[in-house]
Amino acid sequence: MRSILKLFLFWLILLFTPLLKGWSQPVDRLVINELMINPNNVASLPPFEYIELYNNGSTAIDLGNITLHINTNQISLPTHHLAPRQYVILCSPESVNEFARFGNAIGLSRWYALSNTGATVKLTANDEILDEVSYRDSWYNSSSKRNGGWSLERISPEWKCNINLNWSATLSLSGGTPGQSNTVWNKDFAPTLQIQHYHIQQNKVEIRFQIDAAFIDITSPNSFSLDEGIDNAIDVHVSNGSIILTFSKVVDPQKLYTLQFNGLKLCNLAIASFESKLFDQKEIQRGDIVINEILFNPREGGVDFVEIYNNTDYSINLQNFKLGNRTITSDFYLLESHQHLAITTHPDVLVQHYPQSHRQNILQTAALPPYANQQGIVTLYSDRDILIDSVYYNSNMHSGHLVQPKGVSLERLTPQKPLFHSASTLVGGVTPGYQNSTDDLGLQQNNIHLTSKTVSPNGDGYEDVLEINYELMQPNYIIAVEIYNEKGQLMRKLAHQNLAGTHGTLTWDGRNENGQPCVKGHYICYTRIFNHNGKTEQFKQPFVLIYSLTRH
Repeated sequence: MRSILKLFLFWLILLFTPLLKGWSQPVDRLVINELMINPNNVASLPPFEYIELYNNGSTAIDLGNITLHINTNQISLPTHHLAPRQYVILCSPESVNEFARFGNAIGLSRWYALSNTGATVKLTANDEILDEVSYRDSWYNSSSKRNGGWSLERISPEWKCNINLNWSATLSLSGGTPGQSNTVWNKDFAPTLQIQHYHIQQNKVEIRFQIDAAFIDITSPNSFSLDEGIDNAIDVHVSNGSIILTFSKVVDPQKLYTLQFNGLKLCNLAIASFESKLFDQKEIQRGDIVINEILFNPREGGVDFVEIYNNTDYSINLQNFKLGNRTITSDFYLLESHQHLAITTHPDVLVQHYPQSHRQNILQTAALPPYANQQGIVTLYSDRDILIDSVYYNSNMHSGHLVQPKGVSLERLTPQKPLFHSASTLVGGVTPGYQNSTDDLGLQQNNIHLTSKTVSPNGDGYEDVLEINYELMQPNYIIAVEIYNEKGQLMRKLAHQNLAGTHGTLTWDGRNENGQPCVKGHYICYTRIFNHNGKTEQFKQPFVLIYSLTRH
């Protein structure tokens, strides 16, 4: 009998020893797993704050040895044996019964409110930190969810770094998952580093990531290398949350480099090698980039576009710039000095409708703000949400001579002033990706001139067409261009009361209205311009049509 009792006690001790060990001392696998910091307008959960803990270990934990800290306030947790891979909901005494239906719930003796904008929540045992999170409402990455009714969930309890990369707004339609697995849980979670800011000074490069650089484990300067013959960094250190790299050669701030990152760790988790474009963006001021052209009332089947113009003598990276609240591009994209760039959702459609478009200066974006056909506002913001330019437009800004404004853009007359006018119909009504047809040329008089006084349409590539160039003081002129023979007979109408813009070129191929070649001889190019004020000017330029032998 005694031997049987000893055997029974042996098996009893063997069975419960692991559990007793778990109760005797907390382990560092207890994690803060979910936070409901603003329950206002919550969908179907109790309208109260809560903190969810999770036992990520293999043994039970006695919560009676643990202290909860909310900022500087402390609360001793009551005895509760939390089994492995189980959750417990910490809440106020008045809400405990409502949360009990979701699982283990503990109403604390006193509840300290969780700030909606940010606070520090910490678990300690015997003055040792078990877990700690300093959340911010920016972790939601959603303006609607940060306003209330949604919890913040931890992505991976395995990863010890409790920073914004490891947290996200819940995806649950209920507004949270108390006592359940998080909707954003990912056992294969691999954080990525994103560079938010560069600064170059001589041979030093300061890099600021989306997190404090103190969380990044750096083993060697060789983890960082630049192309263009600069090679590896020779020194690296962390200062004020940034990484400071020192190279053996001077780094040109206005030159585009590729910076390679290798062998980095984030809270002991290896980060895959990656590279980033290095370009020291100048501080962008209002007017450095201007809204240069707007098509807000496209043709049937067409698309809107907004053209911007770099009004500076240096390149500007458009990464994370916005039109309204829509990001133009999340990728590195250099807008060169004095470059025109049309931004649209469907470049191919734009080019199909307007073949004269400069496709190399058209950038595809995921979405544009909705621009109404009658009136609206176009705004351009920098990557730091600084307003760079804004334009109010109205369909009444179109020329009164324009019969059909659909498919015709409003063009800026000069980068210095927000004055707009209808684009020339002679160029199709838009000029996406190149100089506006209405650019203010600063002229004192209107000019009409022929490139050459002769035209020989024999297909040899030399003077095969007559070029009629016009340069006008204002963009509101209507232009008519006609070709007459020496007998005064009308041969061809090249423009018939078209909106001219301020400059352009028309061509004549030596054929009449029926498409037949005209005979050689003397001709007159007759141009008439007039504006809404009744001002009219006429220009007559003689030229000769010849059919010379093909040049060799």
